[in-house]
Amino acid sequence: MLILSPFAKAFTSRGGDIDALLVRNGIPVGALNDPAMLVDASACYSAMEEMAEILGDPYFGAKVAIETARKGTPAFRDSATNARNFGDFLSRVVVEVSKQVDNVRYSISITPDIVTFEIHRTVKVTKPSTQLDAVGVALYVTLIKKGIGETFDTKEILITVPTTEGLPPGFLPKQALITSPIDGMRISFPPHWLWAPFSLDWDLVKASRGEFATDGASEATLSYLRDMLRDNIAYQDLTLDDFASICRVHPRRIQRILWAQGTSYSQLKDDARQSVTEDLLSNTTLPVAQIALQVGLSGPAALDRAFRRWTGRTPTQFRAESKPEQV
Repeated sequence: MLILSPFAKAFTSRGGDIDALLVRNGIPVGALNDPAMLVDASACYSAMEEMAEILGDPYFGAKVAIETARKGTPAFRDSATNARNFGDFLSRVVVEVSKQVDNVRYSISITPDIVTFEIHRTVKVTKPSTQLDAVGVALYVTLIKKGIGETFDTKEILITVPTTEGLPPGFLPKQALITSPIDGMRISFPPHWLWAPFSLDWDLVKASRGEFATDGASEATLSYLRDMLRDNIAYQDLTLDDFASICRVHPRRIQRILWAQGTSYSQLKDDARQSVTEDLLSNTTLPVAQIALQVGLSGPAALDRAFRRWTGRTPTQFRAESKPEQV
């Protein structure tokens, strides 16, 4: 939802009814106040097109993108803050954005003659994408121009995009733009730009992003996920999608929460399985075969292999060692 927030604010400031527009496009109104909430990409694209149409401004998206790039955007905060040069910024963007959205794939290719930074949309756009394409060009060109300063030269940049209709006149010379039916955008420039010092001079206040909070809320969320896994660990092949459905949380959001805490779904599931197994071995007399089924494993052999990996011992050895000594 990060991509739509600045456009929604600009639309509202110009008299648009953002709540009604979101409803028409199947976007939860509450998503604007929850940056971590994932929203269908096609719905966001459609909403942006509708905003421009309602306002009667074909350059609406590009104008907002330019202003956002100048003032600063949380989506690129870390990349911009920690980059030493332009190449560093681009490489950080590729990593950072992939953690936040799953509707685009970024890549960089470098040859002695040219560098190509490509943004490929993984969601097929079936409707006009005038605003979306203009936003991509306006945002990145403004970021690059602002970041590398005098190194930027419109004669050395070439941008390939499906349409340029949403770009304000004069934003870039015509020879810097190529239209092609690609799913995304391609920016090409000379290799020496990569070593140009990069600085955006943004003054952004770091805001909490829910599960990324540093006030302990993230640990509480992680504890909830652990408890839910323990309660459902008996299901064999409990995939992330299955678990997310049980928790009523989007799978991608769970991945973000776990990534922020330095772990993964597979690791969390493995930890839950070990914890439940050790509890049942220590505090019950259930046969090992039954315990295996209660932790989602196929049988005693599978539990034996897993338990040796966890503790270096067999379940039987662990049970014997966990019994209190007789006095």
